[in-house]
Amino acid sequence: MNFITRKTKSLWIDQIAGKGCEITDPLDFSCMDRYVEGKRIVLLGESSHGIGDFYRTKVNMIKYLHEVHGFNAVVLESGLLEAVLSRILLKSLPAREQIQHSLLDIFHNEEMLPLFQESWADSLHISGMDIQPAYQEVSHRMLDWLRHHADEEIVSSINRAETLFFEIDEEIRGQAKIPKVVKVKIRMCMDLFQSSLELFASRVSEADLEREEILKVIEQGLKNRLKWLEINTKSWIASGVMRGTNMFKNLQWLLEEYYKGEKVIVWAHNFHIRKSKTVTSKLFGITNVGQLLSKCYGDQVYSIGFYAGAGEFASLLRVHFSIDAFKNKQLESLFMEACRHDSFVPLCDKGLPERNWMKRRWQLLEAGMMGQLPISIYPQKHYDGIFFCRKVQPPVYLE
Repeated sequence: MNFITRKTKSLWIDQIAGKGCEITDPLDFSCMDRYVEGKRIVLLGESSHGIGDFYRTKVNMIKYLHEVHGFNAVVLESGLLEAVLSRILLKSLPAREQIQHSLLDIFHNEEMLPLFQESWADSLHISGMDIQPAYQEVSHRMLDWLRHHADEEIVSSINRAETLFFEIDEEIRGQAKIPKVVKVKIRMCMDLFQSSLELFASRVSEADLEREEILKVIEQGLKNRLKWLEINTKSWIASGVMRGTNMFKNLQWLLEEYYKGEKVIVWAHNFHIRKSKTVTSKLFGITNVGQLLSKCYGDQVYSIGFYAGAGEFASLLRVHFSIDAFKNKQLESLFMEACRHDSFVPLCDKGLPERNWMKRRWQLLEAGMMGQLPISIYPQKHYDGIFFCRKVQPPVYLE
């Protein structure tokens, strides 16, 4: 980033302040109405999975989009099978346990509870787009359900595959390199799932529409198990490419089959919802969900990146780190001066003057495993809007 004069910086601050919408009522997002009107897919990102203010804001935003604009489905960066079936098979459990049994650890926080326990969310569909599994409780309940709706051979086949699958998942969780003996197990498990899918496709049918929908989810989930096993036999880079592609395929299946005709909100890391590649993505050949969605659905998609100016966030290991955005070259420092409150800043303007802040490449902070790293982007090429939180804290994690 080149040296910025005080005059230019002052101009950019005025530009952001003039376009930004300050959120003084945490439940009022009417300033977004004109931008999301007519969209089918709204993407909500996050610079870190460990910021409680992002979760709180996004839950409130989902409530608004659901009640005012008719967005009835939320797709999380979590396993598809467990997330969808949680609404059906875990509904007798308290909200905390539903979250802990069906979603990845990043969502195990108190800020998520309204999506599972408040009355407005009862009419909201919850799903996931990841092929990465959550926990085994949903698998156990799925098998119990299948015992009443499929023949014994199918149930036995899926039970063998699922049992071995979670044994493998336990062995490889957190491992950088997969031992050869585990790779042999992975191939065995893939064969079991392939056999289960063949049996499933040839024998399972259900006249009842609701049960038929559950069977469709189970079939898609079994396919995801296969893909997850395959990913774990690949290199780190190849697995990253495959994960993004398969998340998009799951999302497309939800959009075109399971939630056909519904408006959908997607909740994931900024990395997954950006509409263009960063330098790093280009280097590793990674195409993300946001790019693939934009290519397929065009202007039906609206992408919002979430960033923070100060405070703390939690890493994936739940270690707390400070957010240090007070540097001239980081966009967050400019937003801190331009925005007196948490703000939504649209990036859709066309024909911008040469001295507009959006014409520049900026660094923005995003969280990795241990701390924050800057990414360098032209914001307007990657997002349709930015939601900026001035000061944030980590989530309150569930015990």
